[in-house]
Amino acid sequence: MNTIQLVTIAATAGLALANPVSYSDMADLSESIPSGTMAWEFHIDLSGVHFNDAQGSALNQILTIPIFEGAQITGIGWDVDLTSIGASWGSEAVMRFNGRSDIDIAVGIGDTFPVTNANYSSFGVIDLTDAGFPNILIGADGNLEIEFFESFVDNEGTGDAFFEEGSILIIQGFPIIPSPGVLAMFGLSGLAVSRRNRR
Repeated sequence: MNTIQLVTIAATAGLALANPVSYSDMADLSESIPSGTMAWEFHIDLSGVHFNDAQGSALNQILTIPIFEGAQITGIGWDVDLTSIGASWGSEAVMRFNGRSDIDIAVGIGDTFPVTNANYSSFGVIDLTDAGFPNILIGADGNLEIEFFESFVDNEGTGDAFFEEGSILIIQGFPIIPSPGVLAMFGLSGLAVSRRNRR
């Protein structure tokens, strides 16, 4: 099984957002996007998101981001500060996108020790096809779901790690053909993002 597991360390990002998600139109984000296709980028505030248990556990947090049916996620980036709890390692905190095990992102991969407010950055958005992975297709519900889980559980039932204030995830994709109501929602206050535990 191939996974995206990249570790990079950077200076403090200082990227706090007033809304959980901000949105911008973009054009020709990468060579993988057809010429003239309108593209978009979401900046998602991950502050306070916890990594609680093994993949699929009812204790795990799930982030549901409304995008658009038939859209494709073409790139993922991050600039996050991670703290592990107790004996848990930085490398054990994993994000999974729409249940696809081939795109598991462990931002702290390589840090096989506990971490406190450790900064990890992708230094920009990683193009999925350039990295050898297919784009993520958004299904009929129009949502992207991200599960936050631990690859090795040290603190069963109580949580192993969390993102500190100012942690940001960036999602890029295409196309965008939203209704006028959706565009109005973007213009007012950003997207309403659902954070929940798996049930």
